[in-house]
Amino acid sequence: MSVHTFLRVLVAFTLGSLLFGCGEKSSEEMSISEKPAQEVAVEEVETQPVAEVDTVHISPKLLETYQQTCGGCHEKGLVGAPVTGDAEAWKPRLAKGMDTMVKHARDGFNAMPPAGLCFHCSDEDYAALIIYMSTAK
Repeated sequence: MSVHTFLRVLVAFTLGSLLFGCGEKSSEEMSISEKPAQEVAVEEVETQPVAEVDTVHISPKLLETYQQTCGGCHEKGLVGAPVTGDAEAWKPRLAKGMDTMVKHARDGFNAMPPAGLCFHCSDEDYAALIIYMSTAK
């Protein structure tokens, strides 16, 4: 297989993987009766909403991480990802609380892959990246 063919297959596989969950209802769109019992129980234990997000300066290392991972979807809003800097799009997500946001980043959520493709990120890194992306630019 030529390098060109290999790259085309790799790109097709990557795009297909990102789009895998697009046709399914998100758990937010499902009624309570449609959701698995485990999901309903998790929703009943959600954390308190984030009161306010301050403008934050991101470290060069985390900015590089953002550009290599999160930015791939959040720069353009691919597959329903809230766009970086669009504070209004992030409000309903932040209302679930930072613990939930970090859990979604770490475990994956809807079309977002597990770890947001940042397999070396700590929970603190995820929180900083979420604050960075959700803060109006």
